[in-house]
Amino acid sequence: MASSDLEPGKTFTTAKKIYGALTHSEVVKAAHILVLCTAFVLETRGHRVLFYVVALPIFILSLRELNLRSLGHASIAKLAFAYVAYVLVSGLWTEGLIWTDMANLLRLALLVSVFFAITALLAAGSESFEKRLFVCFALSASLTLLVVFAVRIFSGEPDLWRLTGFGLASHPIIGATLYGSVVLIAAFCLLPQARGMGERLLWVGVIGLGLCFMMLTASRGPLIALICALLITTLIADRRIAMIVFGLCTVGLLGGVLLELKPIVYLYERAPSGHFEIWQQALQAIAEHPWFGHGSLAEGGFAGKHGPSRSAHNLLLANQFYGGIPATLLLVALLGVAALWAYRAALKGKPIYLVLLVFGFVASLFDSRSLVQNLGREWVTLWLPFGLLAARELRDRDSRGGSVEP
Repeated sequence: MASSDLEPGKTFTTAKKIYGALTHSEVVKAAHILVLCTAFVLETRGHRVLFYVVALPIFILSLRELNLRSLGHASIAKLAFAYVAYVLVSGLWTEGLIWTDMANLLRLALLVSVFFAITALLAAGSESFEKRLFVCFALSASLTLLVVFAVRIFSGEPDLWRLTGFGLASHPIIGATLYGSVVLIAAFCLLPQARGMGERLLWVGVIGLGLCFMMLTASRGPLIALICALLITTLIADRRIAMIVFGLCTVGLLGGVLLELKPIVYLYERAPSGHFEIWQQALQAIAEHPWFGHGSLAEGGFAGKHGPSRSAHNLLLANQFYGGIPATLLLVALLGVAALWAYRAALKGKPIYLVLLVFGFVASLFDSRSLVQNLGREWVTLWLPFGLLAARELRDRDSRGGSVEP
């Protein structure tokens, strides 16, 4: 190295350039990707803490570079913020309102809004960000799955009746939903873009691991959501990949039945679940306050098959229970606009948005409490697709010279 390169003035200038570039671009992206990837290793509270400590400060420091005002040009973003704001306001008419709970709801509303904004702005500013995010997300998921299966094999307890992961995936239903998203990302985004046989085999392996985990959790809701997403894809996108995934899933289920694996047998043995009873109770509670709901801080006390339940086990019913008709209209509008943009993207050869959106929505019809009050898998299953679609809307607006047509 030349001595001139070590001069204090040049060293300071070079360091400033490198630091500035990292602060306003790569560090923000890396922090956000890190938060998403840790969904497989951190429980809900740890996930939020990491978001506060890592992603939030960097995002605040980079607001000028990320152009926060541009979100106002995306209809999905406006509906998302309106929905979160209404959920927050609806807490005010909760019976027996406790202000500390209201403060916690405000914290969660801000957290959701910032997560959505980071996703939309980073993806809108760089199309490569989306691919990088999906690659890191799928690889982190596959590594945790290898650990899960290794523990299962060498634990000496091969007859465990439902497989679970750790972190947010420690609950079998939530875990099956998270890894279902990974299966779809690998199948409809990463596999078609793979270069070389080695990379293709890698993503096929990720798909296989994810499907095995989903089936061994004995969780029917995520499997139904996966089938719905695959059926939608066969109508408007790559039928070959959809049929391959569907075939792998079918072979796995039939093999599990023939081998009498407990989780697979349990899938059909527990056919009469308690969801219908809980949904009936939720409808009765909704009828008591149909217009504006019970308030977003209300406690839903439902008698489930396996004991008392706070959740209506259905996003639409829970949404109506908490916020009434305005909340339902806002959520339906948000889902509708997002679905329209996802459909347009699928027609242009990018089915991943529609696949993820259909999967996340159908899964939420079987076991979801809220999109704000109780964040868990919803980070990945719904808020991530919303943010990516808002980014696509912003990119489309820029390519059209400022006009966006849904």
